[in-house]
Amino acid sequence: MKPGPYPWGMAAMQTRERETRMPHGLRFRNACLAAAALATLGALPLAAQVVDEGTFNVRIDGQLVGTEEFSIRQSGAGGNQETIATGRVQLRLPSGTLTIAPRLRATGSGADPVAYQVDVGGDSPRKIIGTVGSGRFSARISSPSGEQLREYVASTGAVVLDDGVAHHYFLLAQRSRGGQLPVLIPRENRQVVATVTSRGEQNVDIEGTAVRATQLIVQVAGAGERRVWVDGNNRVLRVEVPERSYVAVRSAVPR
Repeated sequence: MKPGPYPWGMAAMQTRERETRMPHGLRFRNACLAAAALATLGALPLAAQVVDEGTFNVRIDGQLVGTEEFSIRQSGAGGNQETIATGRVQLRLPSGTLTIAPRLRATGSGADPVAYQVDVGGDSPRKIIGTVGSGRFSARISSPSGEQLREYVASTGAVVLDDGVAHHYFLLAQRSRGGQLPVLIPRENRQVVATVTSRGEQNVDIEGTAVRATQLIVQVAGAGERRVWVDGNNRVLRVEVPERSYVAVRSAVPR
């Protein structure tokens, strides 16, 4: 059965590896986790440079349903490099409005994720605050029904690709344009393997301007393929998820 056009706002919260309701004895651990994650997600130094920022126009079934605004900043170099990627997705869907506000912090030249937070608004509101360390992704999930802890494997070299967040593919393209790599999907509470294949250079139309880009096919295990177009600086220009009739295209050519 073909999935709905945009299932990212639904409460697809089945745990793949571990699910724990919040008994009283775990609240202290939960508070420490949240404090550590928030501290890790702190602001970058003033010297941080913007490596990409802009807006995607998002269409479902060919209809404009909203936008994704984002900013990616980096400071330092080599092993001391730090990256902060933030965004805000705002969609008007037949079922109601949906907002997704992700914030990712990564370190090192490979932009290894160390902390991730996402606030989801709409019919199934929730907040996830998580950290990556010691080979695990550990998260606190808050929703109107209560709080939970989730934990699952986070392999070395993993990248975060949250559903419905186009700018996350910048970090994937920076890591690899061909081969396999582990992918963390925080709102699905799991890690999967993705296979990346380059289809070579193509033109992408952005508001009437043809921009040269490389097309990447990202095949996520257990899901349909993603088609991603990036420029020579790994900046994402267009993302398609055919099985969901989802298309995100930059509203303007990156400067």
